[in-house]
Amino acid sequence: MKAVLSLNVEDLDLADRRARAGRTWVSWRSGTARLLPGLLAGRTRGPVFLSHRRPGPGRTPAPADLCPDTGRRRLSYERAEYLFKEATRPLDPAAGGYTLGRLRHRAAERAPHMLSDRA
Repeated sequence: MKAVLSLNVEDLDLADRRARAGRTWVSWRSGTARLLPGLLAGRTRGPVFLSHRRPGPGRTPAPADLCPDTGRRRLSYERAEYLFKEATRPLDPAAGGYTLGRLRHRAAERAPHMLSDRA
């Protein structure tokens, strides 16, 4: 998940549905491919996943973590996990919401080849 949150718009190969994230490749399926244009909203550079808030004056992020078009900061892992837990709370039999780690574990059980690096 951290690799996905570290992606920049300029890293995306939309035609091949993949992006280089450090030494690994992240790939996605058709559903994500349909959602990406709306998420990017015409942006051509900067972080793919953005927080809805602009950073406060005392919390200046690194320039690479700011969108040059919107001034919003990169979505943090902690905030992504919180949002995911809140969104999945109604689906969780324990009503606590799913964690990103739990999601990854379940995905690995169902289709381990989908989580492997792509050369």
